[in-house]
Amino acid sequence: MILGEVNVKTYLSKSKLPGVDYTINPYVGCPHKCVYCYAEYMKKFTAHPEPWGEFLDVRRCPVPLRPYLLFHTHVMLSSVTDAYNPYEKEFRLTRKLMEQLVFCQAHVQMLTKSPLIVRDIDLFKKLPSFEGALSFSSAQESFRQLAEPCAGTVQEKLNALKTLKENGLSTAVVIAPIFPQITDWKEIIALTRPYTDRYHFDALNMRPAYQKRVMVFISLYFPQYLELYSSIYEQQDLSYWRRLQEEINDFCQREHIQGRADFKHVFSARRSPEDLE
Repeated sequence: MILGEVNVKTYLSKSKLPGVDYTINPYVGCPHKCVYCYAEYMKKFTAHPEPWGEFLDVRRCPVPLRPYLLFHTHVMLSSVTDAYNPYEKEFRLTRKLMEQLVFCQAHVQMLTKSPLIVRDIDLFKKLPSFEGALSFSSAQESFRQLAEPCAGTVQEKLNALKTLKENGLSTAVVIAPIFPQITDWKEIIALTRPYTDRYHFDALNMRPAYQKRVMVFISLYFPQYLELYSSIYEQQDLSYWRRLQEEINDFCQREHIQGRADFKHVFSARRSPEDLE
């Protein structure tokens, strides 16, 4: 892993996400090496020749977060990195930012694949509101090891959800990305439902930068589904997502689960990755 530092004028980015005022990404890059990582486009803003997943830059900013700007605003960490990647244990940048967000009394949503999130529970409790969101692409550890080789294990993430919940904090489960015919979203719900307040579902939406890599991944480990993936992603047959969206929403309504699938981004013109900033 190539480690470096980059100076920035601010940690804050104006958000285009519904209900989020600002996003904060403490790092550039992500060592989780997920085969489907949408944030790979961030590499073009760096001088790194290394492949995405092989470098991590610590963002340094001399200007502290400003309470008058962030008071009771909604802030999300992290949209194009993981604030609790393994190197956070050494750099503790996310914790320092969380201390500032407590001082600013911001409403914070944290998205991660890491059990390290539980380290900062003491700070989360001091915020006016906090939601810890853990993402799962599968409930099967064998798949996690293939698709997300350096992220938290399925059991570690379950334990983190449970710990957050036991400490009186709001939690969410992001079932994403849903791999057609591979992600058993009902199994994820069954495992996580005692420890979460709501669900978010997102389809595997492959962009040109990594579509070939994912298709090779499917051909190597799940060749029985290669024809289906070719139909969806090369021939643009979206009927699979229409059926799945209806199935998920019917299930959530029937089971009184707070969550709804909305795959409009795969039905409309492809969204720019920058929309996640």
